[in-house]
Amino acid sequence: MSVKDDLTILNCIYKNGKMAADCIDSVADKCPDDKLRDYIRKQRGHYRNSCDTVSRQIRERGGEPTPPPKMEQFMAEMGIDMKTMMDSSRTNIAKLMYNGTNMGIVDIAETVNHAHEADEKIISQAKELLSAEERYADGLKRFL
Repeated sequence: MSVKDDLTILNCIYKNGKMAADCIDSVADKCPDDKLRDYIRKQRGHYRNSCDTVSRQIRERGGEPTPPPKMEQFMAEMGIDMKTMMDSSRTNIAKLMYNGTNMGIVDIAETVNHAHEADEKIISQAKELLSAEERYADGLKRFL
């Protein structure tokens, strides 16, 4: 076991959850479809709960939660603004959310696959999150 690998995975989950929740805040108010807005807000609640849980776990291991880089966050929010300025349709917003969810899936899966000495409980937790992310992505398909 490696506390460093545990922290790497937990911080990846934290960073992705924080980024996702903040991006959902940016896009939800632009969403013209009540069902899609409710769906992504439910997703936001999941991300916030996940961030709360992993931030406690990070601190228990002597670390400090690492938020997404400010420039990365700024670019994501600018991208949302640009992509919804001309098209705030349900389909476009669902596509943005689907693509963002998949970026998080890739980032977390890659991190888990490279953290060879992480605690099995942390790996299992990350894999459960990945499964939830995949279900959210699948659920977004009906809005495309």
